[in-house]
Amino acid sequence: MKNKHKKIIIILLLTISITTGSLYIWQAVAAFEHGTTDKKIKENMLNNTPPADYKINQSMQGDAKDGVYNEYFLKDKLQTVSINIDENNLNYLLQNADQKPTVMTNSVTIGDKTIHYTGLKTKGSYTLEHAFLDNIGSDRFSFTINFGKYIKKKNGYDKRQNFYGCNKISFNNFFFDKSMMREYIAMKLMTEMGVPTPQYGLAKLYINKNYYGVYFMVEALDSSILEQYFETNGSDTSDYIIKPENTTLEYDNDMDKFIKEDGTFDLSTVLKKDADGNYTATGELNKHTYLWEEDTDTLQDIATMLPTALGWQKKLTQLSSGTDFNNNKIDVNSNEYLEMLGQVIDIDEALRYFATHSWLVQIDNMFVEQHNMGLYIDTNGKSLFLPWDYDLCFGCYYPSTAETTANMDIDLMYKDDQIAFENIYGSMDGQQDNQDNTDTAAPKNVPDYSSFPFFQVIYQNNSLMEKYHQYMKDCSIIATLGGKTSDDRAYNPGWFNSCISDIEEELIQAAGEKLADNVYYLNRTSQPHDIEFALPNLKNIIALRSLGVMLQADGTDILVSGYACNLETLGNAMQGMSSNTGRLAAIDAGTGIYSIAEYGDSWANEPPALNVEEIEDTSPLYTHVKESLDTSDAIIKIFSVINTGIPEGENTLYFPAGNNDKDNIPLVYACTDKDKPVKIEVKKENNTYAISPGDYNCFALVYNNLPEKEQEIIKTPDNQSLKWIMAAAFIAIIAITFLFIIKKQNNTKKY
Repeated sequence: MKNKHKKIIIILLLTISITTGSLYIWQAVAAFEHGTTDKKIKENMLNNTPPADYKINQSMQGDAKDGVYNEYFLKDKLQTVSINIDENNLNYLLQNADQKPTVMTNSVTIGDKTIHYTGLKTKGSYTLEHAFLDNIGSDRFSFTINFGKYIKKKNGYDKRQNFYGCNKISFNNFFFDKSMMREYIAMKLMTEMGVPTPQYGLAKLYINKNYYGVYFMVEALDSSILEQYFETNGSDTSDYIIKPENTTLEYDNDMDKFIKEDGTFDLSTVLKKDADGNYTATGELNKHTYLWEEDTDTLQDIATMLPTALGWQKKLTQLSSGTDFNNNKIDVNSNEYLEMLGQVIDIDEALRYFATHSWLVQIDNMFVEQHNMGLYIDTNGKSLFLPWDYDLCFGCYYPSTAETTANMDIDLMYKDDQIAFENIYGSMDGQQDNQDNTDTAAPKNVPDYSSFPFFQVIYQNNSLMEKYHQYMKDCSIIATLGGKTSDDRAYNPGWFNSCISDIEEELIQAAGEKLADNVYYLNRTSQPHDIEFALPNLKNIIALRSLGVMLQADGTDILVSGYACNLETLGNAMQGMSSNTGRLAAIDAGTGIYSIAEYGDSWANEPPALNVEEIEDTSPLYTHVKESLDTSDAIIKIFSVINTGIPEGENTLYFPAGNNDKDNIPLVYACTDKDKPVKIEVKKENNTYAISPGDYNCFALVYNNLPEKEQEIIKTPDNQSLKWIMAAAFIAIIAITFLFIIKKQNNTKKY
């Protein structure tokens, strides 16, 4: 190589190195460029002291049990929240967002109510870190408002300020959720299932009149939730409500040294209180900082409950290990076991919580990452579990697909090293190459919860798991399938689909409004484009999961096709492939109508997906059917049902019975806009009306047990008809093959 060429190469390499280094330095500096000013704001420049003459607005104070603040968490539209804050305070908060500092606001307005001098801080862990480091120029962090941070007895006021009994509200920024509604749906389901759930809603957030976009507005985990749940005031609830971090909550036997003769814990040697009343944990106790969220402020709040919490932890671990409170072996399926367990946890509440949690396919959880669970322990050492942080539910923690999420094993909530959904297909290769669903017959991994005593105590008891499965079915009834739950509450089919539709238009409009100059939606999200694609798929995955859970809980081995849903649009998931052969199920999100059919091994067959349209009573078809059946007093519903797949064997279509009387089985007719409706045999199966649709795709359901008329019942086609059908199918196959060859040739030309 000539010297001239060597010099040129060296210069090029140096230029690349310098440029790359400069870009790296620029990015490292720019990553910290947050706020509305170039001026660095220091702590001594803050205004965190309320005016000396400030008085609490007594009309806005209240008891949480009265639930007045619930009205400000809107369920069918967006709330408007405006924060007014000193610019120095705001910029200090934004410039140091990753450190979660707290600053004082001038005022916060929620709807038509304004409260002054609250605390404001950033929140989050992973999402906060990446919002701060990876999103240069955007201050769209998650925030928490603390109404009593600066207005409390310690600061000379007669009480701690609250908002009609609510102490804190958080605003989550949808870092992983392009639909902006996953957590909304999760909290709605938890609420409907009777779990003590934070109040929640969607909000348009303004700071100093600048629009920061749409946020998920949620009550912080606090005693206010329990006060409403128990319908009691704060004096009757304990202070112990935490979000355990980095723990499976197994008891550490080394703590036995602090047990007294009466079985209680004496922590006086490791839990010190100074002259100002502040607690410090030392020695062995300091190894268990998860019991106070590794936060010194939380320690001050719950310190006196730590002996009770340790006692709860020990008893729970003993029962999960199959021993009683004296370490004697116990039959985990005995009444004695259940009686002891009832002293440690609210059994029914725990069943409802974990069943709903599993239904939601939230894998960023207490089993995988050992976080995102609320824990309350009362003064008697009995616990409740509370939902928290469901922005990655519906399979959007691991890079899952709609089909794997819909069919997630109802007993499986974690997987150590591999994607949890391998239990469906046997291997990830099976997921990618799933030309059929034969892999589902492979033995599934048996979940091991021995290190998670809070669920092991349920999992090892047969009767509790039976009820757990029933509660999972209740979730499906509530969300999509309709009917009555195990506690006799009635729901219409497609209810969650309707809930999303009710708020969809306003949400899309709010997501598309111009943001402040220092704000943009994070994690490569483009609104309102992304939400317009995400919401239909959110509706679909809710329906698919509803059917998948119901089929599993009923003991069937039927796989739900994910063809109707692109989970990738929700964020942090994959589109993936869908099964197209074998015994498959498909469902329509709006009506809850679903099919189960056998699909043959045809290369030309698409995976099944249902598209159902309810025909309006003003349409010519509706009029024709009504006149043909002479049913002037009857209730008629007509559905057009299109399946993308072509069944090649047994095919059954299921119409949810909904809230109709179980004995009031409708008459079902196949219909067209010209021919006389043809009666079809219908059977009642659980909470559905089942028919064999044959070659028809439009059906009239006639309610009120009208007198049956002589109508032709669909039968197997005669031999002559069968010949014509086979001939038509043969011609169709030739045509499809011809089109496939042409398409392949065209694609080859492109490349």
